[in-house]
Amino acid sequence: MMFEVGSSRGEPLSTFFAPPERSSDLDLRGKAEQCLANPVACFLMESMDGLVLILDGNRQVLATNDRVRDVVGSAVEPMGHRPGELFGCIHHEQAPSGCGTSLACAHCGAVAAILEVQRTGRAVVGECLLTLRRGELTQSAEFALAASPLQVGLHTFMVVVLHDQSATKRREALERLFFHDVANLMQGIRAWAELLASGSSTTPDAAQKVAHLTDLLDRELRSHRAMALAEQGGLQTNSRDVLPLEILQDAADLVARHTLAGDRKVRLLQAPEVLIHTDPELLSRVVLNMTVNAVEASAIGETITLSVVLDEEAIRFQVHNPGEIPMEHRSRIFQRSFSTKGSPGRGLGTYAMKLFGESVLGGQVDFETGAEGTTFWIRVAR
Repeated sequence: MMFEVGSSRGEPLSTFFAPPERSSDLDLRGKAEQCLANPVACFLMESMDGLVLILDGNRQVLATNDRVRDVVGSAVEPMGHRPGELFGCIHHEQAPSGCGTSLACAHCGAVAAILEVQRTGRAVVGECLLTLRRGELTQSAEFALAASPLQVGLHTFMVVVLHDQSATKRREALERLFFHDVANLMQGIRAWAELLASGSSTTPDAAQKVAHLTDLLDRELRSHRAMALAEQGGLQTNSRDVLPLEILQDAADLVARHTLAGDRKVRLLQAPEVLIHTDPELLSRVVLNMTVNAVEASAIGETITLSVVLDEEAIRFQVHNPGEIPMEHRSRIFQRSFSTKGSPGRGLGTYAMKLFGESVLGGQVDFETGAEGTTFWIRVAR
């Protein structure tokens, strides 16, 4: 449900979550002057490590430290912006009244902490996962957050301190995923190797299984190296002409070899016989991640469908499964550290789709979900 209230200018403002009201420019300037004249506020901005923001009661910036200006650039005037607007959170553009007022904002750690401080008058610590837009690209950022009330004269402002943990979180997530995936594959290789050594299985069957699992292990190692390079902007593409069906078949074969497939079925629809010029390994990796994601989200006996759709200038690879993504998860699907699964090492599959599909291949990655199921897709030029 969206709520509407009146603004100070008499215009209607709307929100799906936090209050939408904003301070007038005159009010902001007056509060900012009081803030900058307060020795405690100045001490906090000058002495505290991290990104320091001082906000008014409408969650708008009154003052910041120099580190914030270094991050957002000299062309941006912080005063009056809310945090998500200042740093470029993608959801403030979807909000009816800016940062804090979209459906996605209900799951934002920063907005939740600010509202909790306003409600209780006590300091709050937490974490905040943001998806930021930098030019044409989107990036994931993870922050440790501390928020506390600050009394300046008759006004109660708020000090918000953010510490960027993106590099640490990225490294930890990659390490968890790496050891999780490699350990699973090594367990399979060891089991089949033992059968081969004991003579309990026919040599061709066991040897073929070991070869398949070794191929998967090699691909996992190359995939993790590629992800690290892609995040640093150093991953180069190796493009050639390829048929769309080859991409679908590669992903389907790899999933079929993996133990996670279980009793789920993977179906390939007929793909158009046109050549596309792309990096087939990276594109297969995106479609494979979509297929793995669909398998993990499906019940035993359900069918995952892989298909291709052509339009005038592009081609769209689609992976469909019968389940629907809950509303509270949809806005966070592509965040690097977010996962709907509790098992360790997860949370990077959908993020990798975006990373490889958009940042490296220059395509568009998204999903559609509803009562008829969920479809993840990547659209690339052909």
